[in-house]
Amino acid sequence: MGLLSASKSSRAKSNGTAIFMVCVGLVFLSAAALLFYVNEREQPTISPTPLPPLIGALTDIHFKAADQKSGLRHVQVAVVQDNKTVQVMEKIFPRRSWITQAGPREMPITVTLDTGRLGLVDGPAEVVIQARDYSYWRFGAGNESQVIIPVAFDTTPPKVTRLDSPRYIKQGGAGLVTYKISEAVPRHGVTVNDFFHPGFPVAGKKGLYGAMIALPYDAEKISDAHVLAEDGAGNQGKAFFGMIVHKRAIKKDAITIPDSFLELKIPEFSQYYPEMTGSYVEQYLYVNNQVRQENNQKFQEICAESVAEKLWSGAFGRMAGARRASFADYRSYMYKGKKIDNQVHLGNDIASVRHAPVKAANKGKVVYAEYRGIYGNTVILDHGIGVFSLYSHLSQIAVAVGDIMDKDDVLGATGTTGMAGGDHLHFSMLVHGIMVDPLEWWDASWLDLHIESYLQ
Repeated sequence: MGLLSASKSSRAKSNGTAIFMVCVGLVFLSAAALLFYVNEREQPTISPTPLPPLIGALTDIHFKAADQKSGLRHVQVAVVQDNKTVQVMEKIFPRRSWITQAGPREMPITVTLDTGRLGLVDGPAEVVIQARDYSYWRFGAGNESQVIIPVAFDTTPPKVTRLDSPRYIKQGGAGLVTYKISEAVPRHGVTVNDFFHPGFPVAGKKGLYGAMIALPYDAEKISDAHVLAEDGAGNQGKAFFGMIVHKRAIKKDAITIPDSFLELKIPEFSQYYPEMTGSYVEQYLYVNNQVRQENNQKFQEICAESVAEKLWSGAFGRMAGARRASFADYRSYMYKGKKIDNQVHLGNDIASVRHAPVKAANKGKVVYAEYRGIYGNTVILDHGIGVFSLYSHLSQIAVAVGDIMDKDDVLGATGTTGMAGGDHLHFSMLVHGIMVDPLEWWDASWLDLHIESYLQ
């Protein structure tokens, strides 16, 4: 019994020693694992949005700093120029934990470089972005990343000299502004009442630029008009000028909407606008308002970009026939003796014979040729440098987008598509998407005096 008892005691002691060693080993492994974890060596990442080659007086830097393990501890941005370091931004993130993720995993950051406030000068420099994490590596200093972005500061705006601009402009009128710029710039033109009219180089006249401008039919005054030139660094040079607004005589017209017109037109519109609901009058009002707005917005989008070359020459052609409606006529729409709507007619209606040929008013490129709401079958020509002509209510379209049309080339035939009660052509002129009075463009003397003479 004594030997058996001793043997059991020896085995128990041996087992206890083994368990102890296992526990020590586990503790050691756990400590080693923890030490490895908190001393992780993965560097933070810095993902900057590309900067332009030239930096102006005020430029935003956008970047994202991230660290998916211990988290971000410190982010800073500096500019190094002529061996001088200027700190732009520094952000320290408070510690959240001593073991697990101590800082945020990622942080989007925007920093504004204000060259004047920072004392930076025009010329080359480096933007330095640094990020450090909460790792215990390097005796607690953590891992660090750095991104260096070469830049060049340019804070001098281009000099703009206005040469000619209209002294007077009509509501719904157009004009030309000419100017010079001290340097080549990627963006220039003329702003009138917050609407920007892109400029173009005048052919055959080195260093001379022009911009076609337009005033909406309902503009009461001009609060701001200036030539603008913006260089690659975002610096803007401006030259301000004034214009006197000539107001239009308001012509009012009343249009009666009979049930026969609704019965004729609503089925046509319903195939294009199945969302219409309600009575025929309610559907008519939807087309005359909502669809009309969408149509005009579409035309503005189409006319936002124009051929840089002036394609047209001389007065624009007018289709032979009787004028049925004028530009900027104020219309009241009557149904059974009651006014149901008000709109403004932004073009000229010309009636000739049924299915009369519709010809290009001047040389231009077809940029639109399809059905468009109240305008029905429509063709739009781009005549270059921001000038467009529009032909609508066509019974047929004989051209396609991309076609180059000479003056008097046939575009299609008159008709009654869209919101037309009888066969006629609705003709509009647009300058950078703003509808203007066709009468000016039909007038050879006006065109020569206000536009052509400056471009020849």
